[in-house]
Amino acid sequence: MNRKVTTFALILATSLAGSAGFAAAQNAASGDKADIYKLMPNTALSGLIDPNMPDRTDIKKAWPKKPADPNKIKVGWTEITMGNPFFVELIKGAKREAQGSKLDLDVQVADSDLQRQCSQIDTFITQKKDVIVVDPTDTLGVAACINRAVDAGIPVVAIGTVPSDQARILTTITPNPYENGFGAGEYIAKEDGTKPIVAALIIGVVGNSTSESRLNGMVSGIVWRRAQDLGLKMTKEEAMLRGYKLFQEAKKSGSFNDTELKFKVVAMGVGNWTEAGGLAASEDILTAHGSELTHIIADNDWMGLGALRALKNIGREGSIKVAASADGDRVALDEIKKGNLLVTGTFSGEQMGVSTVVFLKKIFDGSLDPQDLPLGSYFPAHAITKENVDSFIDPNPDNKFYKYEVSPVLTIPQIREQAAKK
Repeated sequence: MNRKVTTFALILATSLAGSAGFAAAQNAASGDKADIYKLMPNTALSGLIDPNMPDRTDIKKAWPKKPADPNKIKVGWTEITMGNPFFVELIKGAKREAQGSKLDLDVQVADSDLQRQCSQIDTFITQKKDVIVVDPTDTLGVAACINRAVDAGIPVVAIGTVPSDQARILTTITPNPYENGFGAGEYIAKEDGTKPIVAALIIGVVGNSTSESRLNGMVSGIVWRRAQDLGLKMTKEEAMLRGYKLFQEAKKSGSFNDTELKFKVVAMGVGNWTEAGGLAASEDILTAHGSELTHIIADNDWMGLGALRALKNIGREGSIKVAASADGDRVALDEIKKGNLLVTGTFSGEQMGVSTVVFLKKIFDGSLDPQDLPLGSYFPAHAITKENVDSFIDPNPDNKFYKYEVSPVLTIPQIREQAAKK
């Protein structure tokens, strides 16, 4: 099959929200708030923290909630898929953490189908669940289904991907896609000093906020570090905005060229978050641009591993650097130790599942008030590199990702207070 990588009619058709954000970036009015924050919420900025985010106290979120049986809190959980090791470990971690607690988990699988996910939510409403957990199959489409549950008096927690701000959720429990990408991008640029970077991007799913925010973060992290290394006068927020504009350009045309930063993207492929998808996209990219590439930049480990396989298949291992911004899978950590993969980030399925159940325990035992939480409650981001990979490898082989701790969920006032101290 002839897979086209540089023709992006499909991407253009599915990225109207990002294009609108690009126009907003160009026309943002002046004021105290940096222009990058004026674009939020945005599918390419999930995880970027606005230090002046508004309160969410007045949003009707079906909280407080009194369970019908305080000793058996019924949790309806609709998961995207179980056809990927990431999600298998997510649910395994959630069930393990729920054992012996008052939480009774009913996990259903949507198989990446919005209609099926909405049907599952409606069933949970009929069953009068005490709380619903949603891993969104579609960040925009699921909002109306979530709000039906909230209107029926059932609070909803999202995980993994932050849905549209129209969804009246308590919060989203998730790793930080933008900051993971940004840290990985900084490391990519640091490793190359001021040498030209000629890259290809591989995105998991166009229009998905996790995918777009990871790659946008990587581009923006490269811009920020490169600006410093080249002695350009640029604030971090200005670098983020410049990176955002470049990413939007890549989404629309498949390429960009920032001559001042000596940073060019020549192709963009879609890999569907799988090794096979990363392999296929990389094969096409290498055929068209292999002679000039310095980097292949993927938004997750598996697509990065696919890129490594594509290079190995043509005898070019080590000639082009391969980087990812997530997930910190044990296989990827091994490739970093071997010097094959440049960098990844912390985005563990197990951590997400465990952290979600811990969050549910806390809101129902009264130790955490979820009335004024941000739309996204993000774990701290970390770039995993050859310098620190050993500290992330868990001696417990049952953990398929990196070592982690459950992070506290902060309220909006706490986030503002932290931002003011920086």
